[in-house]
Amino acid sequence: MVYVPALLGLLLTAASYVTAQTACVAGMRSLLTNTSAYWFGTRYETDCPPGNVGLWCRSNREPSRTSLLTRLMGDGATDPSGLAFVINVRYPNTLPVDGSDRTYPGCGRIVEAPLKRPEHFCINPLCNSVYSPFDLREEPGVTWPAEQNALYTVMMYDPGPFFMHALYVNVTGGRLQNGDTIFPYIGPGNPFDRVNPYLWLVFKQQRPLDVSLIPSVRNEIYLEELISQLGLSTQSYGINVAMTKTDEYAAVFLRSVGFLNRCPAYYGQWLSNYIQERGGLPSLPACLDLSVSIDVGFTAPAITYTSCGTVYQKSPVNVTVDYRNMDLLGAVETRNSPQVSLVPLAIRGQPPSVTLRDKLYTLLMYDPTEELGQTDQNAYVHWMVVNIRGTDITSGDEVYDWLLPMTSTLNQLYLFALFEQRASIRTRRAGSFGGTDCHPYIPRRCKFRAGDFIRKNNLSLVGLRHLRVVPDTYRQYMAYAVTKLQTRDQACWGQVGERPQCPIG
Repeated sequence: MVYVPALLGLLLTAASYVTAQTACVAGMRSLLTNTSAYWFGTRYETDCPPGNVGLWCRSNREPSRTSLLTRLMGDGATDPSGLAFVINVRYPNTLPVDGSDRTYPGCGRIVEAPLKRPEHFCINPLCNSVYSPFDLREEPGVTWPAEQNALYTVMMYDPGPFFMHALYVNVTGGRLQNGDTIFPYIGPGNPFDRVNPYLWLVFKQQRPLDVSLIPSVRNEIYLEELISQLGLSTQSYGINVAMTKTDEYAAVFLRSVGFLNRCPAYYGQWLSNYIQERGGLPSLPACLDLSVSIDVGFTAPAITYTSCGTVYQKSPVNVTVDYRNMDLLGAVETRNSPQVSLVPLAIRGQPPSVTLRDKLYTLLMYDPTEELGQTDQNAYVHWMVVNIRGTDITSGDEVYDWLLPMTSTLNQLYLFALFEQRASIRTRRAGSFGGTDCHPYIPRRCKFRAGDFIRKNNLSLVGLRHLRVVPDTYRQYMAYAVTKLQTRDQACWGQVGERPQCPIG
């Protein structure tokens, strides 16, 4: 009799679990057949009417499949009764071991990602939670009620573009730890702001599977064909659904694999905040709606020079400033004219040279630091090329040749700005917006009225790249020995060996 209460508690717990599972299964079956639950359902026709060529609309390869069930089992599927259980999917939310806040490399910046969920959390398909790709980046623990000695196939599947994010076969024990890995886990990479479902699925196998006979590509996998090929049972399968929308973590991943370049949008948001926090610029709009990435490459041979009485030797330079680069550069690394690549939003299927082929651009590299928080225009122009045809920078007309940045502080705002032109620009007119009282080494580069130049030529800003430059000894050398912008005493002030000696005694 002493064991009766404990046994009763276990029975009640088991009964509660069965009741909860039954409710979850009923809810999931309803979601499987709901034709308006997801973006590819009946509202797709309203959101993407005929003739809409937007990337989101073009991503739906099977618009006739309006429910999850038809996305999984084919156009004619109507019976969800094969769904027998809801899979338990528990994601980790790893924290830095040093106790610092979570961060990750974004589009040319470090993104802060404070923890908003428990360190371990289970996805619930019926609670309307929407997750970020960053939170689902690590392979989760996956468990289900398994039959003894049975083999299972487990997968994570995107029913939008029919992409397989993970695939495991010959799994035993109702836990994703034993078996053969066909496709290692890749977390959700939703490229769009609209919410998309990602499915965890478990199917019982009829027999052990030969891994060499399973498809070796992840994309365009139609599940009903894979089920038939592998001989999987659809009489009793399990499911769970994670709803996600895009974030900067997904944007970086998708650009790295050459699928889509959402980085201009995120980079524009960050740079807009950066500039507005410093008072804004009269030459640029407050909200930077960017659609093209400007990737800048610098190359230069090894060099030896003497600055402020000391000989320096520098190694060859080969550095690219793009969405992966957050380093600080010195003048010595930027001394030669850069190579510039333009990468538009859509990069899958067509190279940038085709996507931007019929466009006309102006590329301006300038320093508007003196304009921050001001209304007067007072920038320095370091480089300008107009009438660029497509992505070929060399096809344009150079108005100002390259002038390396020679900052003496850490907060100069060097910007590569790309503008779309509506008409050809005359080079003489483009060069008339600079001051007439500049130093002889930089004629008409000072007091540059960038805002007037942009407005007079009806230019539209489409791309930006912030060049982060620090003072170095090469800048000192150039400042007094080559450009004569400073005297030797001014350039070398504070340098060891150049400091004035204090009197003794």
